[in-house]
Amino acid sequence: MKKVKYITLRLPFHITGVYARLVYWTAWLCKLCAHRLLYHVKQNPLLADLSQYDFIKLGRKLCYDIIPNRRYVDGISTIIHASLQSAKVLGVDVAKLELKPWLLFQSEAEPWAKGNLNIQFTSYNTVRVLVFEKDKSTRKITIKPVIPKGYARLIRTLVDKALRKQIGYPTRIYITDYGDKLEHLYGEIQVMVKYDFYLEVMKRYEKPLGNNIAGVDVNVDRLNLVVINRNGDIVWRYTARFPQASSRGYPRKSAWSVIGEAIHSNLNNAYSHGASVIAVENPKIIGYLRYYWIKNGNRKSENYNYKVTIFRSSIIERIIWKAPLYGLQVVTINPRGTTHSEDHEYVMRRYGLDKHTASAYLIALRARRNLQRP
Repeated sequence: MKKVKYITLRLPFHITGVYARLVYWTAWLCKLCAHRLLYHVKQNPLLADLSQYDFIKLGRKLCYDIIPNRRYVDGISTIIHASLQSAKVLGVDVAKLELKPWLLFQSEAEPWAKGNLNIQFTSYNTVRVLVFEKDKSTRKITIKPVIPKGYARLIRTLVDKALRKQIGYPTRIYITDYGDKLEHLYGEIQVMVKYDFYLEVMKRYEKPLGNNIAGVDVNVDRLNLVVINRNGDIVWRYTARFPQASSRGYPRKSAWSVIGEAIHSNLNNAYSHGASVIAVENPKIIGYLRYYWIKNGNRKSENYNYKVTIFRSSIIERIIWKAPLYGLQVVTINPRGTTHSEDHEYVMRRYGLDKHTASAYLIALRARRNLQRP
C-alpha cells in the first residue's frame, strides 16, 4: 500500500462571460498538449518508460508551441506520465489508451511564489489565475471559490502559511460544466495539500481511548464495523448505510458527501468504543486503480464488476487516510476467506450476524492475529 502524500480539496466555482471563455480556452490548449503527448507515445511506446523528469522534458519540447507556459506544460506532462505508469502496472496496451473528456490545467507548488505562481490564493477565498487569450497572450483573472465549511480551517491555515512563503500547494482548475456560448462555466479549484499538513491541522484526537481492534467491511451501499477486544470478543458493532450513493443517476458529488459522513461515523464509533487499530481489506489496485485522465479503449462501460472494485477501493482509500484523524492505526489484511468460507458461515451462526457484519468481524480477527505475530 502506497503512503498517502497529498489529499485533494475540491472547491467549486462559477464564472461568467469573458472569464469563462478564458478559462475554457486555457484548458483546451492543455488538452491539445495532452493529445500530442499521447499520440507520440502511441507512435513510440518506449516513451512510456521514461522517468517523470525525462517525460516532462519531452513535454516541453513537444508542447511549448501549443501553450507557451512551462508550468502548465509540466502539469499536463505529469498527468499523462502518471497515467501511463498506472496503465503499465495494470497491463494495459498503451496503443489502446484514449483521453477521457476532461478539461483542466494545473500548476506546481512553489513556496517562494506564495504557494503557487500560476494559480495562487491571494486571500482566504480569492484565487488569481493565469489564463490565455486566443492569440496566446496571457492575463490574470480572479476566481472566488466556495469554501466548504469542513475545509475552512485548513484553507485559512494553508493560505496564511503560503502568503508567508512557508508552504506551497499544487493546484488544478478543473471544468465540470459550461453553458451555451460559454456564458457560464462551472468548475473546481482542486488544491493538493500535503497529508502531514492535513493531519496537523485537522486531527480530532491525539490518542485512542483503549486497545481494541476495529474491522470494517466495505460495500457499495454500506460500511459494517465490528470492534473486538484483544481476546477476540465483540465489543461493538455498527452499520452505516448509503444506498442512494450507488443508485443510477445519483449525483457523484452528493454520493461522496454521503459516503464521507458514513466514514466519519464509523471512525467515530471505532474511537468511542476503545479501538486503537482499524483494519480494512488491502485493495490490490490502490495507487494504480484509476486512470484519472485516460481510459482503455477496450474496456466497456457496462463492466459492472470492474466499476464495483474501483468504487470499493476508493472508499477504502478514504478510510485509510481519514483514520489517523481519530488517532487510529491502520492495518490492511488479505481479504481472502472473509466473505465466502467455512469460518464466515460459522461466525454467522455462532454470533447471529449478517454476512457483512460477519466479514467485518473476521477482518478484525485477522488483524488481531497479525498483530500478535512476532
